[in-house]
Amino acid sequence: MIAKIKTRADFGGIVNYANDQKNKKKCAILLAHEGVCVISNKTIADSFQIQASMRPKVKSPVKHVSLAFSSQDINRFPDNEEGDALMAEIAKKWMEQMGIRNTQYIIARHHDTKHPHCHLVFNRIDNDGNLISDSNERIHNAKVCRTLTKEYGLYFAPKNSKTRNKSRLRPYQLRKYNLRFATLDALTVSRSWNDFLGILKGLGIDMRFNRTDNSDKIRGISFCQNEYSIAGSKLDRDLSFNSLCATLGNVAAELVVQPHQAITPSGGGGASNELGWRDDKDKDNQRTEPFYKPSKRRR
Repeated sequence: MIAKIKTRADFGGIVNYANDQKNKKKCAILLAHEGVCVISNKTIADSFQIQASMRPKVKSPVKHVSLAFSSQDINRFPDNEEGDALMAEIAKKWMEQMGIRNTQYIIARHHDTKHPHCHLVFNRIDNDGNLISDSNERIHNAKVCRTLTKEYGLYFAPKNSKTRNKSRLRPYQLRKYNLRFATLDALTVSRSWNDFLGILKGLGIDMRFNRTDNSDKIRGISFCQNEYSIAGSKLDRDLSFNSLCATLGNVAAELVVQPHQAITPSGGGGASNELGWRDDKDKDNQRTEPFYKPSKRRR
């Protein structure tokens, strides 16, 4: 389940799109509504607009949400009263968990795609004239969608299942794309830090713990492949140091992490043990250069 949210200024056009019952391809069905007159799309839009006029300084009082479900869940949403009721129930729960209450809305189902989906239009100006906040909307939405997907037993797409046309990626995008999915694939089959490190070594991926200044405390982790380096937290949230510790366990329990050490693949050179650590015990020969050669900036 995913939800795409857009903010708009005009109710008329959005209502006509969401509840377009004349379009035979869409076959729109109004599943639920609250606080609006549903005689026609015009009366629905007018109802929204009258309430929005309580806060005339708000230039974009319209929220349009597309709630889409995986084609794997098509049997959960048959084209009948039972399927419509479940879709409306989930849409209402989405609003509730997003903090959207005490306001006007309509929920309409469309049938113009292979995957089940519906459209939600609601008024940002609630019934008491207060503005419904959309602060941190994107982050909150992702969490709510994951929660509802799990609660209703809907299909969870694998983390790295999204396909993209690689030929359209720029070189720096392709490097990040390849590193991200290679590392996520390694994490999927790893049960410990040693497993994770061993798989990364086989793929030619370096891993380094980043520390706070003048301290041995680990503050993050970085990955490098083919002279391209990026922090794990910027690569994917599941590859941040804290997330990796939650998945693989306490790193200190498996690996003895000394200052001035970095994890490298076996072919990286300078490895002094089977784990591929660089060990610069001689202070006169400590490495001052980074563990990778920075790539040239694109002009």
